Amino acid sequence: MKLYSLLAGIAVMGLLAGCQGAPTVKLQASIGTYSAATTGRAYVLVLRPQQHPNSFSINVSGPGGYNETIILQSSSARSLSGVWWEYSWDASRALNSGSYVFSATIDGKTEQVTLNIDANSVLARPTVTVGASPTTTNVSASWNHISGANAYLVRLVNRSSGSVVARNSVTSNNTAFSNLNLNTTDSYAVEVYAASSNIASDPPGIPEQFNMSLGESSSFTVAQAP
Repeated sequence: MKLYSLLAGIAVMGLLAGCQGAPTVKLQASIGTYSAATTGRAYVLVLRPQQHPNSFSINVSGPGGYNETIILQSSSARSLSGVWWEYSWDASRALNSGSYVFSATIDGKTEQVTLNIDANSVLARPTVTVGASPTTTNVSASWNHISGANAYLVRLVNRSSGSVVARNSVTSNNTAFSNLNLNTTDSYAVEVYAASSNIASDPPGIPEQFNMSLGESSSFTVAQAP
């Protein structure tokens, strides 16, 4: 009986050691299409565990000579949970269908993610409507549901200055901005980016392919809040 117990204990310890030694996935990535005035590329990255150097670079290569270097900075990319994540889009970077490779050296080891992308898969662009009577302190907006979208990034932009005034990430088809300090003499618009990943979560989920699309409201002015 003692011998049986000893052997069982050794087996359990071996299993635990195997679990502790299992490799941890540090780089998770996805790339796909971005549908705006033209079709470009979008990507989302999640990096684990939480400890990372101040900055590091990730190389992306793909068909048609596609090559891009992404530099992540801890000051801008680290989330409330401590995990690093980032999503981005670029209308000037067209994708071809095929295999894309994300490669980075993290903690002295090379991490790679390979993805097969369908460049013909795109999200429809949202149709955005601004709520009635926007004021210097409050602006609301709504849009149609986009098939394949799991969340939306909404930005209130000042068209006169070209700056982003406020932003929300939501899973619903509407949002409201409050406690604003807008100018009655400036022109504004609401941009809605539909995303195939839930970018409203922290960190966002990583789909097989990450598609985004942009819908914009007409420009508008605001009235002075009472």
